[in-house]
Amino acid sequence: MAGLFITLEGPECAGKSTQLKLLADYLTQNCWNVLCTREPGGTTLAEDIRNMLLEKRNEDIAPETELLLFAASRAQHVRQVILPHLDKGGAVICDRFIDSTTAYQGYARGLSIDFINQLNDYCVCGRNPDITLLFDLPVEETWRRLTLRSGGKGGDRMESQGNAFHTAVRNGFLQIAQQHPQRIHVLDAMQSIEDIAARVRNIVGK
Repeated sequence: MAGLFITLEGPECAGKSTQLKLLADYLTQNCWNVLCTREPGGTTLAEDIRNMLLEKRNEDIAPETELLLFAASRAQHVRQVILPHLDKGGAVICDRFIDSTTAYQGYARGLSIDFINQLNDYCVCGRNPDITLLFDLPVEETWRRLTLRSGGKGGDRMESQGNAFHTAVRNGFLQIAQQHPQRIHVLDAMQSIEDIAARVRNIVGK
């Protein structure tokens, strides 16, 4: 397959955005044409869907609706942004992708994992990530970082879910990693930024 497709996954506040920027610099220095993007989002339409999904609203979003909105955003993102860049031989680094849907809507929301896997396969057009970096973080640390980042005001709609939800998300990610050991690399997000970045470079460099 053309290009290099890397996804970053993990619970809230696990440091994905910081490591994405450092990894992009590393790949650029090694002569890759790097595209950094995120999910949900990445296109004008997908960003509109992101706002719908993450903003707090009076009307509850049903889990099934939530899943299909994430899928719609991904389908647009893959076709309009990710695949064209990979087809040109570039590197794509994406903050969240299919594993977040499985962890959040599957393991945490309790929707069918088999259906989610089929939906993910349909949306990605057969192009799964080459490497997935999973930044693992204890739930207690997630809450501490969320509180610091928001100044005690709370986060977006997904971040504001309860402790049981975020525990299920973390456990879901770890189960997914066990199922895909060749693709997914688990990193301890409690380590220093420099130590994590060094391990990321080692994984990607190989």
